[in-house]
Amino acid sequence: MLTGRESESAALFMLLDDGLKAKKPISAYVSGEPGTGKTLTTKAVLKSLKVKHQFDYVYISCVATNKKADVEKKILNDLDVKNVKTATCAIQLHKLFNSHAKPIVILLDEVDHLVVRRNALLCSVFKWPEQYKGRVVVIGIANSLDLTKRQLPQLQAAGFEPTVFSFRPYTKDQIVSIVKEYLSKNPETTTLDDRSIDLCARKVSSQTGDIRTALNVTAKVLREIQDEEEEREAEESENRRSPPPGNLRAKPTGLSTPKKNSMKAVIRVFNEVQSSPASRSELPYHSKVLLGTLMRLVCNTKTMATTRIKLMAGYEKVCQQLKITAMTGNDRLNMLDNLETYSIIKRTGTKAAEKITFIDEVGQARAKICDAALIASIDELTL
Repeated sequence: MLTGRESESAALFMLLDDGLKAKKPISAYVSGEPGTGKTLTTKAVLKSLKVKHQFDYVYISCVATNKKADVEKKILNDLDVKNVKTATCAIQLHKLFNSHAKPIVILLDEVDHLVVRRNALLCSVFKWPEQYKGRVVVIGIANSLDLTKRQLPQLQAAGFEPTVFSFRPYTKDQIVSIVKEYLSKNPETTTLDDRSIDLCARKVSSQTGDIRTALNVTAKVLREIQDEEEEREAEESENRRSPPPGNLRAKPTGLSTPKKNSMKAVIRVFNEVQSSPASRSELPYHSKVLLGTLMRLVCNTKTMATTRIKLMAGYEKVCQQLKITAMTGNDRLNMLDNLETYSIIKRTGTKAAEKITFIDEVGQARAKICDAALIASIDELTL
């Protein structure tokens, strides 16, 4: 089991193990913010299940494969049904599901990309387990925490709603354990002291809990330390070959340039990583909803600003239309804090009369939302 995801792994394993054993319809929806280990954990669970059960496995990335015929053809090709014409994919897939000797486990990664105008496809996929009576197991992975409820209420109404597994951002202690495990698996590399690892974990957990950021910072710091050590060793070797002139004092034997302060390196690299456009796109889901609402309200105005009262009224309306529960109280303040931290808004005034000004570029803000379906849904609303 993956470090930090022991309980999620166990629960997912139990669901799939029981379903495969009893040959009953099983579907799962694994959700969580980017960098929470969703895909890696699910793949590790399936690898463990292979030891106990006979099944065929199909992995589909919905970023590259997001059309109905493409999804069907990918499944057929992976299960050795070749040279199928696009027009007959659905028929061939139906035959395959009904006749295949082993259960078929289909993992759809980043199913968010199937949402826009393709809800019929996503709905059909999650109906397969019931339709084919346990011959097909479907697992969907997405960043959206409530995609099936928000986009596919008909699944719930028809009794086809998948079992949902929510992956929360990694905690500081989990990040410390994962980084230490990463370092132990790479013994040839320079290591970090415990204080530097703890500092890195605290910074990442206080922002997004994205384990990729922690490992990225760790790797960059290690490279810096290693590069500095190599430069120092090269300099010392050169000094031994070519002693300095008599009027210049050589370093006493056994002394060398002090090593880089790894804690300072962690702070500098972390700030560098956080300032990059890629890292700044990782906003919590409701902060994305609030940002989308703000852009809908102000992007066609001269001032690019609104009041907190109007913004929250618009946010409540958007949540109602998207069929999600709106945040309340301090959670709303936290969302505003998130947007301000990422330099997306400027806040002036106090309390309910507070003025919220959009100060980011529209294109960059949309990239930070990083959810085409959510943006499209909000753009269609009248606020």
